Amino acid sequence: MRKYNSADARRLAIWPPLPLNVHYRQPMECRPFPLGHENCQIYSMARHAIWNACQALGLKRNDVVLVPAYHHGSEIEALLKAGLSIKYYELNDMLEPDENELEQLITPDVRALYLTHYLGFTQDAAYWRKWCDQRGLLLMEDAAQAFLATREGQPVGSFGHMGVFCLYKTYGIPDGAAVIADVAIPAPTSRPKSGFIRMAKRHFNWLAERNSMFGRVRWFFAPILTWWRLKTDRPDEDFALDDPMLPPANMSSRLLPSVLSESTAEIRRANYQYLLDHLSDLVPAPFRTLQGGESPFAFPIETEDPRGFLKSIRKQGIEGLLFWFFPHPSLPVEDFPKSKLRREHILAVPVHQELTKAHLEHIVNAVLETQGKLTRTAIVAS
Repeated sequence: MRKYNSADARRLAIWPPLPLNVHYRQPMECRPFPLGHENCQIYSMARHAIWNACQALGLKRNDVVLVPAYHHGSEIEALLKAGLSIKYYELNDMLEPDENELEQLITPDVRALYLTHYLGFTQDAAYWRKWCDQRGLLLMEDAAQAFLATREGQPVGSFGHMGVFCLYKTYGIPDGAAVIADVAIPAPTSRPKSGFIRMAKRHFNWLAERNSMFGRVRWFFAPILTWWRLKTDRPDEDFALDDPMLPPANMSSRLLPSVLSESTAEIRRANYQYLLDHLSDLVPAPFRTLQGGESPFAFPIETEDPRGFLKSIRKQGIEGLLFWFFPHPSLPVEDFPKSKLRREHILAVPVHQELTKAHLEHIVNAVLETQGKLTRTAIVAS
């Protein structure tokens, strides 16, 4: 494996950056599911899409939805703001719902099962659709991290009565979340934001991946930006619904047709497979095998010290992510020990389609070096 130049300050972000030439590309003819579908609407964020889908599906106040204890939190807030009640369920070792547990949770007021496709890996949604139909329940598919993914040739998000997708988690546009349902969903009515600042940030991230000068600038200002966010961000911002009728930013609507590509999921799988070939011992069990239909959002790593791990790889130019570390406040954390352990031990590193072979090699080297340091430290401490 080629040695990466340690003096190179290029920064590799977990979110997909936005190439500079996107403004000059011709719009793509491909419209992957659910884009272009009669019942598809696009909002600024997935939480907005979920809230509107709940209204369209006829869910009433205090109807109960079964939701996974392992979640981001914004989807939970959207369901609660829609007037619904929540019953949490635990996941098995493969991040799948436990049918016996779900059966015990079903009461007359339960109306829907919320199913999450984690990190672009697919659940057996066809099975759960049948399971829901037999019990008179709605199936709500969360494919926020799984846009472009398929299961046995069928698009993820097309099995349920509703499917939601985060477009900006696959492409470097400022925002945008698509939703589709068996019924018509109202179009967003609020005034869109410009999206210019977020677009500029994604462009800068693309430059920082390819040029050490921009990488050094990003590295220099990162602590300042973190301090500013801590000073100005609302504590609940990660979960807040805000305006549920907000459409995607003008820049997102303008650029989306130019970034769509039929090869995106394939490139992400190839990048994921490369990392998996070198780092499989560090990957949680549900993510150790690619079946061919995934559209990976990020590459997961399981470690005893995720904060220390992230700090170490950040020094080597890799911006990782503590994966869903903070659950929604409504979750009784101690009642779901498997989900608690996942939050405390899983982080993620980049796998997006803008990474080069040199980037992937650097990620592998940085991860292995960090794991070696943490192992040696743990041995000495013991």
